[in-house]
Amino acid sequence: MPILQKMQRSWKEDAIGNDFNFIQMRTAALLTCHNRKAKTLECLKSLYAILPAVEVYLTDDGCTDGTAEAVRAISPKVHIIRGDGSLYWNRGMLAAWKEAAKGDYDEYLWLNDDVELYPDFYTELKACCPHGDCIVSGLIEDFEKTRILYGGYDASKQLVQANGQSQDIRWMNGNVVLVPKAVMEKIGLLDPYFIHDLGDVDYGMRAWEHGIAVVSTRHPIAAGYRNDVCRVRKWGTSLSKRFAALNTPLGSPLDKNYYFRRKHFGLLHAVAYNANIIFINLLPDWLVKKIWGETYIDK
Repeated sequence: MPILQKMQRSWKEDAIGNDFNFIQMRTAALLTCHNRKAKTLECLKSLYAILPAVEVYLTDDGCTDGTAEAVRAISPKVHIIRGDGSLYWNRGMLAAWKEAAKGDYDEYLWLNDDVELYPDFYTELKACCPHGDCIVSGLIEDFEKTRILYGGYDASKQLVQANGQSQDIRWMNGNVVLVPKAVMEKIGLLDPYFIHDLGDVDYGMRAWEHGIAVVSTRHPIAAGYRNDVCRVRKWGTSLSKRFAALNTPLGSPLDKNYYFRRKHFGLLHAVAYNANIIFINLLPDWLVKKIWGETYIDK
């Protein structure tokens, strides 16, 4: 019996043992990408090796490196949504989700295109929410398997670590996330106000506010790349360039932060948070380092 067929049979048996059968689920995988063809292809290869029948919706956000054509070579059935390079993560994922929602799937799988999935990723996601009434965010580790990189943070803003149990996540990372149809129907899609950052965190908080739990997997289900770039402050540049970088989609735009904080924590919190960011950016490099050490420096 071919290896893949054996794996599929074992997954089905495991699924039945956990009170679900993923063979019967219609799953739409959602991705967005911009000019990292090799990583996107590796991600999709790892996905198709595990879930060959999954429907993929990929936003090609202005790629100039031939990503779309290379993806087509892997699977002509991939639904490709074209962007112009201005969508970034949140709006790129939203574009893919809007298109996928037309297909009325049972569940929606968010994927960052730079992760490589482990063989048990799907059964682990399902096992952590067997009744499909919550959101599951997968723990992602580095390729050396030395540390957890993503998944989400608990109520104390501590990165959730693998401990063999599913844990509550309050600040969700959107790297590998399973959203059941029932959840989507209750709280909707990603908020289009966000461009790149905060859309995933916002979605998880909206879930909790609607009485829907957001939980982690019990162990890592994929490997990914570290992103230790500080969005809040840039070093070795002029004041004007620092604030310009802050308010780009890849920075930490003040208007997006204000909207997010007021939405979930109230007006005073939103004002205080932005005032603190402005203060940190007004200070010279040497003083920020003296007060906060390495906190606001790219790692």
